[in-house]
Amino acid sequence: MLIIAKTLLPEQSRFYLALARVFGLGHAQGLAVAEAAGVSREARVADVRPQHVRRAVALVQERHVVGDELRRAVRDDILRLIEARTRRGQRHALGLPVRGQRTHTNAETAAKFRRHIEYDVK
Repeated sequence: MLIIAKTLLPEQSRFYLALARVFGLGHAQGLAVAEAAGVSREARVADVRPQHVRRAVALVQERHVVGDELRRAVRDDILRLIEARTRRGQRHALGLPVRGQRTHTNAETAAKFRRHIEYDVK
C-alpha cells in the first residue's frame, strides 16, 4: 500500500484517481501531477515505480497545500473570521449557512450541526 499525505491509496485503482483521494487534490490535479511525474493514465498504484512515486510526492509538496496542513489553514481562516466578528464568522459560529442560503426552509442539516460546538473562541 502507498501512503501520500497520510492518505492510503488503494493499489488496484489508477494512480491519478488515487491521488484524488488526498484531501486538497481533485481528479484534474491528480492527473496533472501524475503526468508531470511521468506516470501514464492507465497505470495502477501497484504498478508505479518508486522513483515516479517520489517525483509525484515532491510535486504535490511543492505545488499544493494538502492534508492536515490544508485542514489547519481552513480552520485558522474560519477562526480569524469569528474573532473579527464578521457576518461570515458569526454564521460559522452559530452553525448556520454562510453563503446567503435561505434558512426558513432547507437549513435542516445546518441546524443539526448547530448542536455541536465546532469553534471555541474566547
